[in-house]
Amino acid sequence: MGGGFSVAKSWAVVFLGVGGVGKTTYIYKLLGISKTPQLTRRPRTYFTATELGRLFLVDIPGQRATEVAKAYYEAARSYGLRLDLAVYMYSVVEPETLDALWQIHEWAVRIPVARRILVGNKVDLAEELGVIVEGEDAARGLGISAVYYTSALKDEPTRLLTILFDNLT
Repeated sequence: MGGGFSVAKSWAVVFLGVGGVGKTTYIYKLLGISKTPQLTRRPRTYFTATELGRLFLVDIPGQRATEVAKAYYEAARSYGLRLDLAVYMYSVVEPETLDALWQIHEWAVRIPVARRILVGNKVDLAEELGVIVEGEDAARGLGISAVYYTSALKDEPTRLLTILFDNLT
């Protein structure tokens, strides 16, 4: 037998939220990609292997909620995605990005997924501005049990990865 790296489990994680909330930045940080993310125009899938398993990270594009929702629905239908985790992401300094998740959710619930979490991103900016939009009430309304606050720019990749694996295993 070869002495290669063997991984027993694979998971598919989809990132949902309107443009500018940090979905692609979060994914880039996890993958160790240092370049600045460009505008995502079509669903993109990224792959990474870790000690805990393989992750397929699906970045859904769209600037407005209806664009994101439709792109997600079409991607899942077209590619037959089996999703283990949906990450609903918003910016903690822009309340409208949290509100947009309601529209996205209307489409997203049509696609079976094992678990959904809410991630409030850009806490570094919130600390600088002294303002934070908390997501606990929205999470309860959306039927989401776990809420996390991150800075995709400044948090360590291990912390961002831990959030995903805590909800996959």
